[in-house]
Amino acid sequence: MLNTGAKTNNISSHINRVPDVKIVSYNIHYAIGKDDRYDLERIVEAVRDADIIALQEVERHYDSRQSPSQPEDIAAMLPRHYWVYDAAFDVDCSSRREDGSIDNRRRQHGQMLLSRWPILGKRYFPLPRVRVDDEFNMQMGVLEGVVETPLGALRIYNLHFGSVSAAERQLQAAFMLDLLRDSPASGGAWTGPNGEFAERDWCAGAGEPPMPEEAILLGDFNLSPGSPEYRLLCDARDAGGMPLLIDLWAKHNPGRDIMSWHSNRSKPGPPGRALLDYCLATPKTAAQAVKCWIDETAAGSDHQPLWATFAE
Repeated sequence: MLNTGAKTNNISSHINRVPDVKIVSYNIHYAIGKDDRYDLERIVEAVRDADIIALQEVERHYDSRQSPSQPEDIAAMLPRHYWVYDAAFDVDCSSRREDGSIDNRRRQHGQMLLSRWPILGKRYFPLPRVRVDDEFNMQMGVLEGVVETPLGALRIYNLHFGSVSAAERQLQAAFMLDLLRDSPASGGAWTGPNGEFAERDWCAGAGEPPMPEEAILLGDFNLSPGSPEYRLLCDARDAGGMPLLIDLWAKHNPGRDIMSWHSNRSKPGPPGRALLDYCLATPKTAAQAVKCWIDETAAGSDHQPLWATFAE
């Protein structure tokens, strides 16, 4: 009878268990792969099984040979995911028709966030920038989405730091730390009752959305482990002296020499490889991470997808 009871309890525990949450970050390099071939479908196939997907270098109206709007095409291939997109680099690429009317278009380079659960609120922030005159240096940003996951509400930050200047990345890291600390106190997309604007009902009958303490930072940080900007992020402490962020790759793969970026073989110069992509989580969420790994087989970009699995 004791064995039967134990079996029943195990079955019950399994049935009531919160499902694992799989998160992936992937700099898709505009869907140009290691073979210099454009293929958006293989990008999607590499991340299809994830519950939350953070993509960087997603474009609109950049190359007439490619998709005019990658976010919409990616979303069409992942119809069971909610999604948001925004861009830090956003310039005019409109044209004038023969009748004088404007075909209004924006050339954009930004980030896309997809989730199996609704993205309750979204904000986009331009990151600090340092002027660089001897090398191309574009405006970068961070996309924030609040997602109510089976593990609780999370702030997901999909970011892309600059590649040119370490001084700029240090400013961007400091910005992210301030955002991480300050956002919970500001509240979600709205706070308070729908009094003055009741005729509009911006709340649509819903309660005040969360702005949780727990957060995950994902993306192409363009920095190496041990660099000053890495240390700025991973050595930061809260008022009680506890770490603000935990590097999940370092925690789950100590000493492993796996790179997340490989230079394009067709470009001049010696080949390069580096660990540039990270998943940093607040301590409580980091404690729920059971695995973090890099998919070395994906060939759709010059980066590799970085995955993390979280469990209750």
